[in-house]
Amino acid sequence: MTNQNQKILPREQKIRDSFSAHKPCYPEYAMTQTAAVLIPILEVDGELQLLFEIRAASLHAQPGEICFPGGRLEAGENPVQAARRETVEELLVEEHQIEMIGQMDGVMGPAGAPVWPVAGFLHDYKNTWSADEVDHTILVPLGWFQKNKPETYEAQVITKPAEDFPFDLIPGGRDYPWRRKKHLVYFYRTPAGIIWGMTGHVVASFISRYAGTDIPDYLPEEKLNQCI
Repeated sequence: MTNQNQKILPREQKIRDSFSAHKPCYPEYAMTQTAAVLIPILEVDGELQLLFEIRAASLHAQPGEICFPGGRLEAGENPVQAARRETVEELLVEEHQIEMIGQMDGVMGPAGAPVWPVAGFLHDYKNTWSADEVDHTILVPLGWFQKNKPETYEAQVITKPAEDFPFDLIPGGRDYPWRRKKHLVYFYRTPAGIIWGMTGHVVASFISRYAGTDIPDYLPEEKLNQCI
């Protein structure tokens, strides 16, 4: 803080002007990776079920894995809009069939940008999907997840510099002690298949909010929620 009587030099004022009106945002590369998923809730024979997709074998990323419908945000979209659009495209449903009920906290995706889960009821679903992206769909009763906690396994994200990295410019050179970020990987062994990774994390978050309990075995640093 400057004294009111202190003369502000032009170079100091330039710094103040440069930052005072700046609006923080994600870097562009991170925004291009930001995604949203829908947690589709169906009522079947009087029982609430969660619907999942089995990714088509022809997909480049994670073929054959179990996931929720979703994808990257397009320009001008918010997570709710993106989750609705992706669900319409992947499950071949109409927008009016999706009743959005709430957005959940973001989950860090594999690309380092947040994935925003949105919960919603899917009405009058006729077991349809786009064969370009989905092999088939499965249902798992909500009650099953309430009775069965996920298994959790610790993993680490490791910095691995390229061979042409200038090791001679940093203390320790090739022996520099890079930090390793720990995180938990969630696994559900459901009767319909293995639900794991980010999808498992989203399910655990959803069930914890629904049941009013803590997410199982969260690492201490993961409890520090960053809200926007």
